[in-house]
Amino acid sequence: MKMERIVEVGIAVKDLEATSKKYVEVLGATPSEIIAVDQYGDRCQMCRIADVDLRLLEPTIDNETAKLIEKRQGRDWLSYIGLKVPDITEAIAWMGKNNIKMIDEIPRKEDGVRFAFVHPDSFRGVTFKLIEGEHKQRYLPKPSTHKAIPTPARVKRLYHIGVNVTNIEAPTRLYTEVLGTSPTPIRINKVYDMSVTMNYVGDIPFELICPLSEDGTIGRSVAKIGEGLAHLAVLVPDLQAAVDWMTQSGIRLIDPPRKPPRAVFTHPVGFNRVMFEFIPG
Repeated sequence: MKMERIVEVGIAVKDLEATSKKYVEVLGATPSEIIAVDQYGDRCQMCRIADVDLRLLEPTIDNETAKLIEKRQGRDWLSYIGLKVPDITEAIAWMGKNNIKMIDEIPRKEDGVRFAFVHPDSFRGVTFKLIEGEHKQRYLPKPSTHKAIPTPARVKRLYHIGVNVTNIEAPTRLYTEVLGTSPTPIRINKVYDMSVTMNYVGDIPFELICPLSEDGTIGRSVAKIGEGLAHLAVLVPDLQAAVDWMTQSGIRLIDPPRKPPRAVFTHPVGFNRVMFEFIPG
């Protein structure tokens, strides 16, 4: 069964208003109205970038989100990836046929959509949310703060989603056979000492990242945070303009852009431990 496209990224946050403000004012996201409390006990707000919603989740009760935020010492984290499916019942049956463990065997309902979560054990630490339908959430008018973002630095869209793995062949087969992704050939990146393959769902791929050594950049990252969601890559018109804007906005970066410019990552402290990669294009 082929997933249609990536429509949502769940991000657990310590402070909904502060995080939303930063995503709106720095990344140029369009905010929705705040959902006071959802069925899980979280306050929620969508921050839309192009056609993908970053769903910010702030727990109001001692639920699983709250426990994980406490475990991570108040740090935000990438919680799940939402995949649009044509029929949620068929999607759940497909997962069962492929021995994929589900959190929800019966679809849940919310705001015009039916959805079900896939257990992270089935995809090496990555939680998926299967979504049928369209949210009826109302988005607020574009904030005046968007005008402050230089045009060459404005985020155009979500470009890919980085996923740490310790073996690249098995996850690639899993994503291809179960999610219906279209993978690119595996390539070696000597700069970061890793192997990489892009697995496309619609026009946004999962970048599977596998370290080639324990002491390389990615090897140290995997040793520290384990397998699972690693970062969000976004497309910007001009990388140097984006770097200048991040610096002006007080966002710390890990790498200066190479010449010719390739990409640059935000330091984990920039967005309270959620890492972004900026790619020119």
